[in-house]
Amino acid sequence: MDSIEELNEKIIRLAEKYGIKIDSKLVFGEVEEINMSKGEEILFRYEGKPAERDFCKRMLRLDKFYSREEINVMSFNGRNRKFGHNKQNYSIWNYKGGVNCKHRWVAYTVIRDKNDKIKQTAKINNAKGKAGQIASSSNNFWRYN
Repeated sequence: MDSIEELNEKIIRLAEKYGIKIDSKLVFGEVEEINMSKGEEILFRYEGKPAERDFCKRMLRLDKFYSREEINVMSFNGRNRKFGHNKQNYSIWNYKGGVNCKHRWVAYTVIRDKNDKIKQTAKINNAKGKAGQIASSSNNFWRYN
């Protein structure tokens, strides 16, 4: 079993692997028998204000954690194609529900139990880059989609 310090170090290294900056070390408090060699991962959740668009409403209602690969597959499969340029597939990672979307991807550490069920989560930070930002006039999302 890992100590709290070892657990925090592993989380920081894993977050860095995904380009996520953690401002301060995470503190889990009392942790019961967590084997970090199995079930530790960084996942992302779609978060933000109440939604207006169907895609965003569905994503918020699901309240699910996604791997970066799952988000890429959604983009590749054209999950929300109607908001892409000329109705083409676009990066759901970068542009979420479309160029004026008010949502963001938020990174979490997720620890699973022996049965692969989520046992514990800890919010790390907003995802890096456009993925962690909501659309605004200052970031000009509509110019890059």
